[in-house]
Amino acid sequence: MSSILQWPAWARRAPAALYTIALFYGGCADIGLPNAPEVPLDKIAHFAAFLGLEWLFELALGEGAAAPRRRAAVAMSAGVGGLLELTQAALPYRSAEWLDLLADTLGALAGAGLLMLLARWRPPRSRGIAAAAVRANDGAPSTR
Repeated sequence: MSSILQWPAWARRAPAALYTIALFYGGCADIGLPNAPEVPLDKIAHFAAFLGLEWLFELALGEGAAAPRRRAAVAMSAGVGGLLELTQAALPYRSAEWLDLLADTLGALAGAGLLMLLARWRPPRSRGIAAAAVRANDGAPSTR
């Protein structure tokens, strides 16, 4: 089974593009959401949506060192959030909010943080393969 990072570039980038289009569609639609000041569901939804977008941008960026890819994915996600808020400010039936942009950015940062924690928690494949090779040779490293 091949790694998802070995997929063609278009197959890694398509989910991020489609998700971004869906975010803009939902963010610009005149859906008339009710106000619920007790529970900030809107901010929670922004946080979760941009956490997912950050993950998809990291997948789309593919190869390379993790830290620059992660920074780029966070910046791209926050940029999409900013562009969405600017677009909403221009629509008569929507409004732009700084707290939405903050929730978008915090969601992207949380997504990057979770992926960083998962990468540290999961052992590298090379160690697993090397350990399996040593076990297969009764503790002696392979000479091939």
